[in-house]
Amino acid sequence: MDSEAIRAEKKRIIKQHGKWTAHNIRLADDVYTISRKRFIDEFKQRRILQIVSDITNRPLEELRVLDLACCEGAYSVEFALHGAEVVGIEGREANIVKAQFAKDVLGLDRLTLIEDDVRNLRPKEHGMFDVVLCIGILYHLNVPDVFTFMERVASVCTRLAIIDTHLGITGDVSAKHKSVTYFGDTFREHDPDSSAEERMENPWASLSDPESFWLTRPSLDNLLAKVGFTSVYECHNPSEIYRPADRITLVAIKGTHHQVRSAPNINRVPDDLWPETPAQLRDNPLPTDPAADPGLAAIMHDAVMLPRRVIRYARRKVDDLLDE
Repeated sequence: MDSEAIRAEKKRIIKQHGKWTAHNIRLADDVYTISRKRFIDEFKQRRILQIVSDITNRPLEELRVLDLACCEGAYSVEFALHGAEVVGIEGREANIVKAQFAKDVLGLDRLTLIEDDVRNLRPKEHGMFDVVLCIGILYHLNVPDVFTFMERVASVCTRLAIIDTHLGITGDVSAKHKSVTYFGDTFREHDPDSSAEERMENPWASLSDPESFWLTRPSLDNLLAKVGFTSVYECHNPSEIYRPADRITLVAIKGTHHQVRSAPNINRVPDDLWPETPAQLRDNPLPTDPAADPGLAAIMHDAVMLPRRVIRYARRKVDDLLDE
């Protein structure tokens, strides 16, 4: 398609489904889905692309990538442009139409777009993926879907999941899932009296739930560990300085659990859940060898609540006592 034909089709889509609201994709040298002068989500695209390249350390064309709640398709399109096999799942028809338009214009044969609720994700239906992108979806889910969704993400992920999400700040609300209590904040997505059609037409909210559950940082870390990711990291660079203060990008990796050989006693100690507050940490007894001095264990446990200079002093004193 030439530029004029692309513009004409874009105009038709806008008339039927509304303007692009999130993803700015270059369709031709002089045609963008939003504007060639706009730079907002593009910072996040650069960040996500670099994370995947660095962590997988493989040519992008060798990867199978899943883009959950792919919206208007920017991340799906980006990885497909690099040659990856990409599946994008999106629940709103208008977004799928816009993403399909970009796919067709750019000739992305390795990109598959599926109109469906991401909560229906299944390994048997969708297969397995080297990389799973959860960009701006987790904070649109309520209890218990926020938990079962992450379980399904882990079930289709062979290596890397990127979770870019808002966090709960107060942790005033709690919910239990499989004997673990998680904390977060509730967020209003829709008017409780709104119709299903009205909720579907709101592109910046959940598909159906009037309320969502935003996990706190400790609870999100605990959930990722529980569903099977062996390590989790926060991305600081590439920078994204214009994001809200309550939003983070986490990189969750599925690897192999290894046993410590130089200090094998630690292998008998389970990997603890992150406490929500320092007070909860103080109430959690430090695991020790049964033969250890309980007084020394108490000193070391309390030390983690103190400034680093005090911790270093306490450790030196403990070492001196052990040497006597």
